[in-house]
Amino acid sequence: MLLARVSFIHQFEHEEFELADAAVRYLGALLRNGQICGEYVTGWSEGIFQAYVRLSHRTAIEERYLSEDGRSCLTMVQHQFGCDPVWEILDDNKSVRVPTLKSASSLYLFTHGLDADSPVNHGDRGSGIPLHLLPIDDQLRSELFGWAETYSDLDRVWFRTAALELPTYQQLADLNSELSTHGRDLCRQLEVATGKPTFYYLIRHWGDLAVENNRLCPGCGKTWLQPDSPMPSNIPFHKFHFRCHDCRLVSHRAVCFEADGHPEIGAWQPPENT
Repeated sequence: MLLARVSFIHQFEHEEFELADAAVRYLGALLRNGQICGEYVTGWSEGIFQAYVRLSHRTAIEERYLSEDGRSCLTMVQHQFGCDPVWEILDDNKSVRVPTLKSASSLYLFTHGLDADSPVNHGDRGSGIPLHLLPIDDQLRSELFGWAETYSDLDRVWFRTAALELPTYQQLADLNSELSTHGRDLCRQLEVATGKPTFYYLIRHWGDLAVENNRLCPGCGKTWLQPDSPMPSNIPFHKFHFRCHDCRLVSHRAVCFEADGHPEIGAWQPPENT
C-alpha cells in the first residue's frame, strides 16, 4: 500500500467543523468504495485540513473510480472549500503489484481483525483486489465493506475477550451464522457479477486430531480435503487444505486440538431424522 496525504485548502470562510465534516464525509465515501484502505488520521495544520491515508495503488483516487456517493461528497467538498482536494503520494513502493480480476481463476471472501485490504481476494495469489476495480455496483461494494468491518470487529473480540470467545468464534466458524450467511450471499452476488467462482472462507481453530483430515464439508457432508493438500503450517494462506466446489467453501486444518476445545463448531451436522 502507498501512504498519501490529502489537503483540503479552503478558499471561503466557513466554520472549521463544517469544513472538517465535508472532508470526512468524502474520505468515508472513498473508504467504503475501496479507494483508500484502513484507518486514516486527520487534523488541521496552518489552516489546512489534512488527512494521511493508505492507497492500494497510485491511481486509486482518480475520479473515474468514484461511487455515486463519492461524487456527491466531492461536490460538497468543492462547494465548501472552493477547490478540489490536493493529493500527494508520500511513499511509492514500486514493488507492489495490484492483482487483477482478469488473471484470477477464482476469488475468495475473507478478512481479519488486522487487515486493511479488500476482503475480495485473488484465488491464485491470495492478495486483495480493490473493491473499486471490481465490476460491481455501489450497493454491493458498500455491503462488502460493511461485512468486512463486522468480520474484523468480531475477530478482534474473539482474540481479546475470553467471555465472548465462543459466541464470536461461532459467528466466524459456523456455516449457518448470521455473518457466514451474509458473506455467502455476497459471494453469490460476486460470482454473478464477475463470472469467477467465488468461495467463502470458514476459519477453523479447534479440531479433533483423530478425524481432522477426514472431516466433511459442513455444507453438504461430502469429502472436501484436497488430494494434494500440503501438510506444513507455513504454506501460503490461499493454498487451502479443504475446498468444496459445490458449496463454494474453503478452509484450513485446525490449529488447536485441546481436550476442552470445541471442534463441533463449524463441523458437518447431519440432518435430524423427522
